[in-house]
Amino acid sequence: MAAPVKSRPYRRILTSTLHRRFVHASAFVLLACYVISFFIGVKSSLFWSWFPLGPCGVRALLLFVSGLCVFILRVGQMHVGARIATSHFHNLRLAILSFNSLQTVVWYLFSAWWFSEVYKWSSSADAQLNWVNPGKSYERSHLNERPIYLHCFFIMLALVQSSMHLYLDMDEVPVPVAKRSPLTTSRRTHRLAPLSVQFSNIAPNIVFESVIIGFATAVIGPILYMLIFRRTAWSWTLYFAKLFWNFPRSAADPPGLLPPSNIMFHLRSAISGSLLVMLWQISNFLFSAFLGQVPLKKGKPLTHGAADPNGSLINGLKSKKETVLAFAFWELCLISQEFPDRRKEIFRDIDRSGGSAWSQILKASEGVLNGITSRIQEYQNPLPQAAGATDDPKEPGPKTQEMVQTLPRITQPSKNENILLASPKPNTRSEKFEAAFGPVAKSYGQSQDWTPAAKARARAAITHASNALLSPEQKRTISNSAQELKLLTSPPSASGPPNPIIQQFMKSPVGLPFRQSFANRLRGIVLDSPHSKIAPIIDATESLKCMLIASLEEDQFGKVQADVPSVVKLFTKTIMALESLVGKDGLKPHWSEVDSESLGGVQHSRSVEQVEIVINALKNGLSELLAAFSLYLNEVGVVGQDLQLAREAAKITDV
Repeated sequence: MAAPVKSRPYRRILTSTLHRRFVHASAFVLLACYVISFFIGVKSSLFWSWFPLGPCGVRALLLFVSGLCVFILRVGQMHVGARIATSHFHNLRLAILSFNSLQTVVWYLFSAWWFSEVYKWSSSADAQLNWVNPGKSYERSHLNERPIYLHCFFIMLALVQSSMHLYLDMDEVPVPVAKRSPLTTSRRTHRLAPLSVQFSNIAPNIVFESVIIGFATAVIGPILYMLIFRRTAWSWTLYFAKLFWNFPRSAADPPGLLPPSNIMFHLRSAISGSLLVMLWQISNFLFSAFLGQVPLKKGKPLTHGAADPNGSLINGLKSKKETVLAFAFWELCLISQEFPDRRKEIFRDIDRSGGSAWSQILKASEGVLNGITSRIQEYQNPLPQAAGATDDPKEPGPKTQEMVQTLPRITQPSKNENILLASPKPNTRSEKFEAAFGPVAKSYGQSQDWTPAAKARARAAITHASNALLSPEQKRTISNSAQELKLLTSPPSASGPPNPIIQQFMKSPVGLPFRQSFANRLRGIVLDSPHSKIAPIIDATESLKCMLIASLEEDQFGKVQADVPSVVKLFTKTIMALESLVGKDGLKPHWSEVDSESLGGVQHSRSVEQVEIVINALKNGLSELLAAFSLYLNEVGVVGQDLQLAREAAKITDV
């Protein structure tokens, strides 16, 4: 018997494919750099201004470094699925409080600095972008503030682009999920337009946004430069310039109160800044467009040429990395829809370590769908906070002993002598103090005056005094103030009444970033967070449905039909859990959502598009599954209450 073939990890197969697409996207970025190189170059010679083997080509290669910085950044931070945050403030906090934010700013700053150096080198002498003006024969050399301002201007652009990159989550590789409708003929769950169509649709937006950002920064730039950057940038430049030139002491401060104010210089800055932003936007678009293509190679699945295609695919379905998992389920969905030969291979692959290929695929798909019900149950039945802090019940002894040993002792240890004997005569100072004041303290604690009757007398005295000193209106005001203080200091709940002060704050424009919308909270529960898993959820649902329906004709061993009842129960359970969460008795609006039904009297929409897509996919899959096996439901074991619940979940009246 031949030794089993070792399956190649799906991550390596995907990496090689993404690397090839990376190279293709880089070629288009180089083309964009060539066009930008033509615009920023000197037009003294018409031929050499565009000839690729001249200065224009060299500038294009140098500008390609700025675009490559964006690609390197995207490779390190790419993910599939939109970022889910409960509020705008939460989204901002997720974007800023991470190492990715620092990495993003650093790469954009380097890209902007490199572009500024290439632009300064490519400019003509009329632009006056030399670091030092030598002056006339009778003048001392002095720093030129124009290149200093230009570098600060590009730094401002880098900070603006970094903020947009983080807040808009440009690290996402978008994989759009198609909504099923009777009018569409395509069965694919992710419908992508050709690259040429995508670029023609987005090109006007790229040009418009780049011009707006470039010219807006050129307008605000001189003010920010004068208030924040000018003196620091001047001192740093002067420090390095002194290594090569001699300057008078008067050069320690920038000349005048205002930065360079030449109109043509600021116009050139705005145009060059727009070109840099355009290069960044094009690089981001090309990276997302090329790497977000279908997992096919020459019209075949990525694992088609592997030594063990099924093993590599199963390896990807079990991956913990969300990018690998998303592409693996996408490929599985394509196989279940369009490649009957691969489906037959999966059905025939029954002698595999860890179970048959189909059983492992089923287990991986069930894990994705069970994640929905698990998150819903965690929301509906939250664990107490103290549960996570308890010790392991299997080994309570050592942990408890270790904790006790670390606590400081604040009292004397318990006495082991016979308590019936007379107390010994005190010797030390502490014992004498205890003997003198101990009986007095015990008399207060053990006195019968401190009883419920005594408490009642004290309460009656306080009530009598308040009635004599305060009017009913004053007592009511004090009571309301105490209640407001209690609401303000207590943790807010999703269903309880909000504090009036906080509610007024949330209604104001200042409180808008802190409102937790119903849609975002629902997406976070159903699709997971911080990144949405809607793509693998839809692909897992479609794959199970298509594989089971295809098994009626392609499963020669007849083993797949045995899992029809479990899949029907899985779909039914998931649909019922989702409908219970989306229904009126499910997820309640958060107290911060002041425009919701419970707070503002306005009808609150409980329909969220992504969640509705998941519910419709499950219902369509369940109804098509029951229709395909309608003649064999008794034989496969879908009978009784399971069948009735499945019909109710799929909204089927007659099967």
